[in-house]
Order: sequence, then C-alpha cells, then structure tokens
Amino acid sequence: SAPGISAVAVATQAQPPSTAPGRTMRSSLLLLLCGAVATYALRLPAPAQHTAARCATFPSRTSLPLMAVKKVKTVQVVLSSPVDGLGKAGELVSVKQAYAQNFLVAKGLGAVATPDVLKRIAEQRAKDEAEAAAQKVAAEQGAKTLETVFGSQGLFIKKKVGPDGAIFGSVTPAEVADIVSERTGVQVDKKSVTVPSISAVGSVIAEVALHRDVVSKIKICVVPATM
Repeated sequence: SAPGISAVAVATQAQPPSTAPGRTMRSSLLLLLCGAVATYALRLPAPAQHTAARCATFPSRTSLPLMAVKKVKTVQVVLSSPVDGLGKAGELVSVKQAYAQNFLVAKGLGAVATPDVLKRIAEQRAKDEAEAAAQKVAAEQGAKTLETVFGSQGLFIKKKVGPDGAIFGSVTPAEVADIVSERTGVQVDKKSVTVPSISAVGSVIAEVALHRDVVSKIKICVVPATM
C-alpha cells in the first residue's frame, strides 16, 4: 500500500474516541488530505536533478566551432593616370589584389610595383625633395636681396597726377615684377605679385611670392612723375 495511506491509517487508529461524531469525521478528512499531499510530494523529482537534466541538452559555448578570418591580399600599384578617390598619376598606392588586376591594370590606370619600380620611385622622390629644398634656399636668398635693395624706403613708381591728386592709370603686378627683377636680379613672375588698389599718390604694401613658403613684402610708393 502507499506510504501516505498507511500513515493516515495509523494516525486514525491512534486517535482516541470522541464523543462528537461530527468532529471525528472532520479530523479523519483532514488526515486523509495531509497524507495525499505527502504522497504527491514524495513522487516529485529533486529540483537539482531536473535542472541538471535540462542544462545537459544545451551545448557549451566553447564547443561551437570558430570561423576562420580570411586575410585579404593587398599589392602596391604605381598609378599611371589619376583615379578618383585613390591618387594622382605617379603615386604609389596599396589596394586589394583583385582590384589591382581586374580594374587598375586591366584598364591601363596603373602597374603592379615590382622591386625595380619601387627603387626607381624612391630615387626619383629623393631627387625631387633635393630640388625642392634647393628652390626654397634660393627663394630665401632672393628675399634677403629684396630686403637689402628696397629696405624700409620701398620701391618708387612715378605716375602722372591730376589736379585732385588722383593718378592716371594704375600700378600693376607686371609693372612691379619688371622693376623688382631689373633692380635686384631676382627673377619675379607677375603672377606671384599682389598689389593693393591705389588711385592716388601714396604708398601700399605689395607681396612678392618667391616660393610657397617664402613671401617678401615691399613698400610701393607712388609719386608724381614731375618729381
């Protein structure tokens, strides 16, 4: 027989007889109910065992295979033509191998840089840097010459002047460049000269760009031609 029922039977026999039949009946029903609950509880599996069984059905994260990362091959290419978003002609760029072969080389926009090509590029770059340094040194020397010739007095330009002091014509960059080149021996291009507008006798400050990093300032004094 079930353990719960036996316990109820023993408990029932152990009760002393009661003088009230109704009270005896209620006590018996209560004991039967407690026995049934105890029997059901004994049949349930242990919580720890139930949890362990459920967790065993899921694989561990460490057991999942890892995907290998594929490394993309790149190559260096010397551009023979400008390519938008990539570089100008003559530049050395690094691109994916497939892009180099299927687009740049196939369309004649560049060539894969071999060791010999890389050597020539390095030699040409060193030559260009040396020439640029020499040009800057020459420009700095020219700026010193302009400072020595014109100094704080400036460059005087004669213009015809009307009764009201206004000059006839204007002072142009070409005019300034010619005078500077003639008086100093430093070759100046008119495109490198900036002259503020001047319409009367007086002075302005002109700029002469001898190099992108070297700019000289010369005082331009406009005087009447009769002086």
